[in-house]
Amino acid sequence: MLYSITQLDTSLFFAIHSLAGRGIIGDFLIIFFGKYFIYVVFALFAYAAYRAHRKQKSTAAFRPYFGALIAASVAYGVANAIRFFYHHPRPFITFPISHLLTDASYSFPSVHTIVLFSLAMATYFFNKRFSYFIFAAGIVVGVARVAGGVHYPSDILGGIVLGIATSSILHWLYTKTRFSRRSRRYA
Repeated sequence: MLYSITQLDTSLFFAIHSLAGRGIIGDFLIIFFGKYFIYVVFALFAYAAYRAHRKQKSTAAFRPYFGALIAASVAYGVANAIRFFYHHPRPFITFPISHLLTDASYSFPSVHTIVLFSLAMATYFFNKRFSYFIFAAGIVVGVARVAGGVHYPSDILGGIVLGIATSSILHWLYTKTRFSRRSRRYA
């Protein structure tokens, strides 16, 4: 069973990675989305927080955006904690392939994906429309990182699941403690 999953993961990797090396424009897009697009997403996130602040004319408008950034930071820590204990080599180290992107750390889970999906899930709780954009950006970044040769599809899937789980758990803890503090105050 495990062999079949590993074989499927490797087959999917080579299918997606075959998109690389077909032309200058395609390679540019893989590099841009796999390496730099995350910065565009965070810049747009900052702009959305600024717009919310201008619309509400209150610093309280920053609170949910700040919470989403905390969730993304926790997800970053989760990814690095997993990599500390689980050493999964990157595809370009395992296979003799060319790669457009490079990274010196281990591959599971994808930090780019876990951070973007954690940010998207945390944003979902207060701005659904914008969260859909971040979810889509996470998928595009994940596919680009597989095509660039630095991740297996399982690394991306693991980042998606862990990012969503991290923000969901943090949101649950926040609402539970927030409501329990309110109930104690009025008791």
